[in-house]
Amino acid sequence: MDIQEIRELGSGLLEKIGSRDEKVMNWKHWLAGYSFQPEYLDDPYAWLTDVLALKSVDSGNYGVGSVLVDAEGKVIALGHNLVYSPYFRSDLHGEMVVVNQFEEEHPEITTLEGYTLYTSLESCPMCLIRLISSGINRVLYAAADSIAGMTNSMDLLPPLWKDLSGRQVFSRARCTEELSNAGTEIMLINAEELLEILKKRAKHSS
Repeated sequence: MDIQEIRELGSGLLEKIGSRDEKVMNWKHWLAGYSFQPEYLDDPYAWLTDVLALKSVDSGNYGVGSVLVDAEGKVIALGHNLVYSPYFRSDLHGEMVVVNQFEEEHPEITTLEGYTLYTSLESCPMCLIRLISSGINRVLYAAADSIAGMTNSMDLLPPLWKDLSGRQVFSRARCTEELSNAGTEIMLINAEELLEILKKRAKHSS
């Protein structure tokens, strides 16, 4: 998949965003006008994850988007967080949605070795374990998550998971700081509101 195809894919997603939220619309226009920087090799994929993150916010979910890319650079699965809408599903983080989609469509493929997953935000502990189990060669994130991210704390994993992750790469994508900042800011648009919902659910179940 070449850069123009990624641009067209993301532009089509942006056209479907019709929120009345000023922040969402401002980011929609910013992403639509963003120019890929050739010296940053992951820029197109990081941009697409940010587009998906904004689509996630527009649908009432946490602002995280992810894409799965094969060895030739083709986007073969994409999605975003679906925890809160259309109904509550605690497992459907952006990375989970994408890996679920790929594994359900390709049961004959038993390992994701040779693939790369891009995500707009550093993976949480739950997603990190899933990605280690999948065998994906590289997991690259646009924005670090100092609150819930686990990629930069892999030394805290139990020995089994640290051992299994030994052949994988988990790191920040080679994208501009602008796209990294966008991943963070898009996530923050409705993060506080959704966190309160999660806290209330936890409180009611205790």
